[in-house]
Amino acid sequence: LWSIGPATLMLVLMILPPILTAVGVVREKERGSIDALRASPLSRSEFVLGKWLPYFLVAVVNFLVLWAIVVGVFGAPFRGDPWFFLLASIVYVACTSGLGLVVSLLVRSQIAAILITMIIALVPTMLYSGMITPLSSLSEAGRVPAGMLPATAYHRIVAASFLKGS
Repeated sequence: LWSIGPATLMLVLMILPPILTAVGVVREKERGSIDALRASPLSRSEFVLGKWLPYFLVAVVNFLVLWAIVVGVFGAPFRGDPWFFLLASIVYVACTSGLGLVVSLLVRSQIAAILITMIIALVPTMLYSGMITPLSSLSEAGRVPAGMLPATAYHRIVAASFLKGS
């Protein structure tokens, strides 16, 4: 129970932020309101930051709520450094919500955004993060994609912070 609760925090933060970000941007493509933004005097970086920042902030609040649930409901002891864990979680949420921006560039419908995000985020996270299958049992071919996922590194941080106190 102490292991699956913190791992669920990692999994939820790998699924929700990219879906929210991808659907939020693609919704404007579907409605046609994104064309009005293209005609505005915003630079591309300001536009991308404006699309990404609200979903990033929602995901950070989501992290805080999930952390409280893992500690309060699951009773998992948090033994690590809270400031390091907060910083690592913010970086992780930035990566996962950025994944939603990448997906939103590739698709034009909200359904496609949800499906592609789920395939890109959920499947590799479940298989290669170490949540279900230990990374030591993966072959060399499996360790390569596992090493490229932010979920793999964050799962180690979550387990170390909650269970080891490091």
